[in-house]
Amino acid sequence: MYIFLDESYNLKDRAKPQFISINGFQTTAVKQVWKRWKIYRRRFITKSRIHATDRRFEPLRNKSLNLIQQPGTVLLTVFQVIQEIPVGRSSFYYKKGKLNFEKVYEDMLKALFDKLNLQEYRKVIITIDERKHKGGILAKKQFQKNILYYLERSYGSTVFSFNMQQSSSNILLEVADFISNTFYKRYIGQKIDALEKLRIKTIEIKNPLGNPRE
Repeated sequence: MYIFLDESYNLKDRAKPQFISINGFQTTAVKQVWKRWKIYRRRFITKSRIHATDRRFEPLRNKSLNLIQQPGTVLLTVFQVIQEIPVGRSSFYYKKGKLNFEKVYEDMLKALFDKLNLQEYRKVIITIDERKHKGGILAKKQFQKNILYYLERSYGSTVFSFNMQQSSSNILLEVADFISNTFYKRYIGQKIDALEKLRIKTIEIKNPLGNPRE
């Protein structure tokens, strides 16, 4: 099974809901999804790097959601309102009054994985969009180690691969980028009919952070 994820969030604009979300898709039909996306994106690849926030690539948005119609393919989203994150001295989510984004992100990922019945698969390959870590390369490696340890401890009979890549090196992260940006639009209040139509093929988790996971 394959999982592709990207994050979207609003931490600064107080005129909009403040949240962190991690979104993407899982599929057991990765070859079919890859082939279809390669066809969809073909006429756009000469313009520049494909990115969901670039209006030139807007026609690809619905195409990315069309891929979810493939058998064995499901939308994934985990969403956390900033104001609902536990605060106080005992909270792991704040350091010196500032949000510990790394811990929030890590625990949101774990909460998502907990809902995916990963024990049903012999091998799971997880790819997330690479992002900057506050602590640099060492923090990035520690984050990767933490996630792998959690998965292997929780699902001992499943073999895991956990990769952080740029979308330029994996075109299916472009799909995750469009999906994540589409959920972002929904979470700031826009009505997205295409997501409503895919509700039956969506695993959605809201405000999962309570007691921090180990």
